[in-house]
Amino acid sequence: MTDQSIQAVCGLIAEARKPGDMVSITIGSPTEANRLSIMNAPSYVLDAITDNGYYLRAEFGSVIVSAEEG
Repeated sequence: MTDQSIQAVCGLIAEARKPGDMVSITIGSPTEANRLSIMNAPSYVLDAITDNGYYLRAEFGSVIVSAEEG
């Protein structure tokens, strides 16, 4: 993911969450191809991410967000 994609996804998370919601994310370093993982989030936050053209996949207990399918 590009830096702009990560910013866009973080913006989607901020817009979709409701007061009191907990969303846990990890952003990997550029050597990890700017990997964004979500460990905890309500389903409607994940829906907002996919509704805006990003892809999710489960991996080792977290959800990986990517700009491309796969």
